[in-house]
Amino acid sequence: MDADTTARLIKKAVTDSDRHITYDPQNRPEVSNLVMLASLCTGQDPNAIADGIGDGGGGGLKKLVTEAVNEFFAPIRARRTELAANPDHLLEIMRAGNARANAVADHTLDEVRQAMNMVY
Repeated sequence: MDADTTARLIKKAVTDSDRHITYDPQNRPEVSNLVMLASLCTGQDPNAIADGIGDGGGGGLKKLVTEAVNEFFAPIRARRTELAANPDHLLEIMRAGNARANAVADHTLDEVRQAMNMVY
């Protein structure tokens, strides 16, 4: 999902008609959900985020959430683009991971067989 799609989806998020943004999961779950998303992406306290927006309303909240989410996912999106540009390298990474997983699984199965006295 690209940054524009993320922005479109966040703009569609439901909020309420109260312009003052607060973090109150019990009474304002829709607004609190967006505040929590911003909190998770920025590492800031949800109440501090809500206080920072203040009377900015739903539009201000959605703008902040969009920026926070897109900034959070920017390195992941860049890495995905980099990997998608070189499919041979991606296959090499997957083969190496598969080999490591098989080695761990073989070792674990050997331990299980010995514990069950099923060594043959």
